[in-house]
Amino acid sequence: MAVELNHIILPAKDKQASAEFLAQILGLDVSPQFGPFIPVQVGGVTLDYMDSDDFRWHHCAFLVTEPEFDEILNCPGFVGG
Repeated sequence: MAVELNHIILPAKDKQASAEFLAQILGLDVSPQFGPFIPVQVGGVTLDYMDSDDFRWHHCAFLVTEPEFDEILNCPGFVGG
């Protein structure tokens, strides 16, 4: 059986705003709400944002070019780097 990563559920204080922010900085689209989730398709993996107060540490890395990385670092509201 071939195994592939399908989705990751990410807790958010505001699932819509979080999904829209990620989609904006990566040049992606936010999909319509599906159950309690706001999905963002990243390649073959869906990031499903869900409103939650239960936060644990998550790390998701996206492979981008150096110019794209520099552009992302300059996006309003981006914290990190």
